[in-house]
Amino acid sequence: MQNKRTDNAIFNKRSEPRWHGRKTFLIVFFKKMQTETKEKKEEKKEKEEKMDTEGLKKYIQAEALDALDSALDKKANELTEKFLNGVAEQRKKAIETSKTPKKTSDEEIVRKWFKALVMKDGSAMAQIQKDYLQTGEDTQGGYLVPAPLLAEVQRFTEENGIARRDMRYLPFSGPGNERRIPALASSVSVFWPDEAGVKSSTKPTFALVTQTLKKIAAIVPLTEEIVEDSAINLISLLGELIGEAVLEEEDRVFLAGDTGDGDPYDGVINAANVVPVETTGAVADLTADDLNNAIYAVPTSVQKTGKFYLSPTAFQIIQQLKDNNGNYIVQTPIGNQPPTLWNRPYELTNVLPDSSASGDGTPFGFFTDLRKTCVYGDKAGLKVKILEEGIVKSAEESPSDLNLATQDMIAMRVVKRVGYVPVLPSGIAVLQTTES
Repeated sequence: MQNKRTDNAIFNKRSEPRWHGRKTFLIVFFKKMQTETKEKKEEKKEKEEKMDTEGLKKYIQAEALDALDSALDKKANELTEKFLNGVAEQRKKAIETSKTPKKTSDEEIVRKWFKALVMKDGSAMAQIQKDYLQTGEDTQGGYLVPAPLLAEVQRFTEENGIARRDMRYLPFSGPGNERRIPALASSVSVFWPDEAGVKSSTKPTFALVTQTLKKIAAIVPLTEEIVEDSAINLISLLGELIGEAVLEEEDRVFLAGDTGDGDPYDGVINAANVVPVETTGAVADLTADDLNNAIYAVPTSVQKTGKFYLSPTAFQIIQQLKDNNGNYIVQTPIGNQPPTLWNRPYELTNVLPDSSASGDGTPFGFFTDLRKTCVYGDKAGLKVKILEEGIVKSAEESPSDLNLATQDMIAMRVVKRVGYVPVLPSGIAVLQTTES
């Protein structure tokens, strides 16, 4: 028992230093762990605090941006609404206070245009051209006429002008004053082929003819008082004056013109390749058979729809002609039907040679359907220019020339590009005199 205690004592004595070292190590170890744990907690706390600070900054920044966006959107909406309200208010004011071209009558437009033209008010004319014509001053001088006046001129010329009314109308467009159009050179050929035989072609033969536009100018004398007189229908007056001046010259050249005498075109009675129909002598010797021959000298399609074109004095002679039964060949009109000549309509015009025409091969009238045989064309409407000085030569029926300066008058110079061409001359039968 004693030995056992002795052994334990010995053991304790021997083990005490070792145990003491281990204890010290454990104390240091646990203190170190406590220190590290504390440092880690402090570091973690610092990180958390730092993260909270950064998050707070980001949150504050996001809130500030949202607030700024909202403020900008609000301001933009206010500015947009203010702008739109301003535009609407200005538009409403403009509609209520301004006089738009649509509310201006045709008569007022023409009167304003004519007044600016006569007074040579360039700024007023430019505004009128912009508002009503969509065009400025012509590069060659002059102004285009307003649409209401142009329509009246066209109405008058179509109702009273023979060439304009009866010829086929094909307007020009685009650049240039020349074009080529097809002309029917021969009729359709029809065949009866053999069974299983080769079929011949059945189609018309076409040629090309050239149509050229040329300027036609007319001068219309006027007084300045016309502009100020509101009782005058200016559209009707100017339309009639311009129309008369243009259509008379168009008919003269297109129906009876002669390039050998200086005209720009050979008219219908002088055109190339027409069908001549010789009469028994001078116009005074005209017979019913001569007129009948003219009808059957053209293709059937023209015979059915054609008409005679003659001067009034030549027609006076025809009115006295009778057939073999003693009946006048000029039929008396029945009901609403117009009078006819050999059951064909007729047209009288002073531009064709009168009853005094004589000699060998002098043309004086013709029979045709102008819509099938001739084409009329024009371009760019009418252009006008005011003349204040100069002498306007009188026509044969006028008493004297007009001196614009001394007689306190003005003249309106009207320019138009027009042209005609025969496209089927074989469908035109021209009456010609022969030597007695």
